[in-house]
Amino acid sequence: MTWYDRLREASYTSPSGNNITFMYEDVSCEFDKKTTAFNFPDADGTYVQDLGNSSRRFPLRIFLSGNDYDLEANLLFDLLREIGVGRLSHPIYGVFDVVPFGSIKRIDALKTAANQAIFEVTFWQTIGLIYPTSQSDATSDVLNSISALKQSSAEQFENYINIDNVFSAVSLKGYYQSNFNAVVGVLEPISTIQNDIVTLFNTITRSINIGIDTLIQDPLTLAFQTIELIKVPANVATNIAAKLEAYGSLFTDIINNAPASKITSTITSSNNVEQSNQFHNNDLFLSTLISGEILSVVNNQFETKTDALLSADHILTQVALFTNWRDESFEALSQIDTGESYQKLQEAAALVAGYLVEISFSLKQEKRIILDRDRTIIDLCAEIYGTIDDKIDFLINSNNLTGSQILELPKGFEVVFYI
Repeated sequence: MTWYDRLREASYTSPSGNNITFMYEDVSCEFDKKTTAFNFPDADGTYVQDLGNSSRRFPLRIFLSGNDYDLEANLLFDLLREIGVGRLSHPIYGVFDVVPFGSIKRIDALKTAANQAIFEVTFWQTIGLIYPTSQSDATSDVLNSISALKQSSAEQFENYINIDNVFSAVSLKGYYQSNFNAVVGVLEPISTIQNDIVTLFNTITRSINIGIDTLIQDPLTLAFQTIELIKVPANVATNIAAKLEAYGSLFTDIINNAPASKITSTITSSNNVEQSNQFHNNDLFLSTLISGEILSVVNNQFETKTDALLSADHILTQVALFTNWRDESFEALSQIDTGESYQKLQEAAALVAGYLVEISFSLKQEKRIILDRDRTIIDLCAEIYGTIDDKIDFLINSNNLTGSQILELPKGFEVVFYI
């Protein structure tokens, strides 16, 4: 097979789904390197920061010919005017989601080249809008999405849980109690930072403990109580990393202890119910732990761009792991996923990621220096931030300084600061 045989038919599919094929002449492809050059006065050479690549651009000179060329040209003209993302099948470079970019020129050379229209257009590959941005109050949009997720998760739990006999109810109680005890053990210490929060947390904990036998028979109420319990610590005014670490450790433990591979394919009817109940119990806890992380982010006052973007990455990573685990488990159980709660979770995660990316542009950016001599934390803080009154604790915490480091930082020590 030669290069000629590997050429594909050139075509464009518009956002509305209409497709048109075309001829072309010499083709090209271009992209930009997202780089910035820094020249420092006290050092030779140039530091080039490489932030990756832009999407590819495909300038094309398109030909339409034949007795009906004018009708095809009119169609292509209309397709290129549509708003939204189309799809380009390029003869050499592949198939891409694109948007026609910049000036688009149509030429009808009726005298010199009759029965032919020429279009000059650049198709720019697009990744689409990864993170939706809010046109109103971003925080309110996230909170509304979390509220919808709560309702959907509780209803899904009620619909899938099977407690038709004593054995299934008892086994469900065991699975639930295991996750519940883990949640209390990890999240209660976070809650104790605020008296009002720990009081509410302990009240819900006692309510579930006292009424667990009754609640097992009422899955909807049990789900609502569980969701409220897990969400309470998200309101604590403490370091965002500590809250995400707490929620994340619970998430990791549950998902690692209940892989889809543990679901057996040849199972009795009673065992099928037991495995299904276990999965949907874990599903409720996992999705709610992610919603707790989302609420933690919304309730946090971010100071640095790094913290905001790391939080977004953490949540999106958890959602990706949860999605794969959930899909594999549904398939192993031969159950149909109606997807209501999953869609609400995806929406909430996308909204909060968009919110974090949006605010990150106005937050402090991270810088690093290597100390050229021994320094005290006080004089270094004054030099970097111009004050020590409200910055000394921030400098200590952002660098995780402990013990003797707080008294003196040695030569060669790397210090992180934010501007």
